[in-house]
Amino acid sequence: MAKDTKFLIGAFLVSILVIVGVAYLLSNKSKSEAEIPTTEVAGLTATPESYDLGEVAINGGIVSKDYEVKNTTSATLSLKKIATSCMCTTAKVRLGDKETRAFGMEMVGDKNPPLDLNIPAGETAKVTVDFDPAAHGPEGVGAFDRIVWLYFAQGVKELKFNGTVVN
Repeated sequence: MAKDTKFLIGAFLVSILVIVGVAYLLSNKSKSEAEIPTTEVAGLTATPESYDLGEVAINGGIVSKDYEVKNTTSATLSLKKIATSCMCTTAKVRLGDKETRAFGMEMVGDKNPPLDLNIPAGETAKVTVDFDPAAHGPEGVGAFDRIVWLYFAQGVKELKFNGTVVN
């Protein structure tokens, strides 16, 4: 076989392997991530469901708010992941003596790790959300709307807050 023909066959085979590998990686989501529904979880109430923070001073420090999330079903709800809509926001969940670490916004290639926190029927967990008004620098003044997503095996719950960052 001629040297050029061997090179072309080798390049073709390498290309096929790369395509198959990329397709495999793209289709191989972690099992826990692939199983999380995106519809609203039934039987989970939040008090409050949203906060209006009003005017928040850019140099006033981190603003913390708590939400109570109650499982009103007769079954255990399994929290699988927490994410926020912006890098200026983090959230953690406390249930009894168990507390998650603070989770923030997911970015390309930087996903929050999965959780396995079970909220039994009738139990209430506390979600603490921290908002840093200075996170975006001086350009961050103005109105804002933020969301915390609680991903359960049974669906997702959104906790919201808004306000205006002022100088």
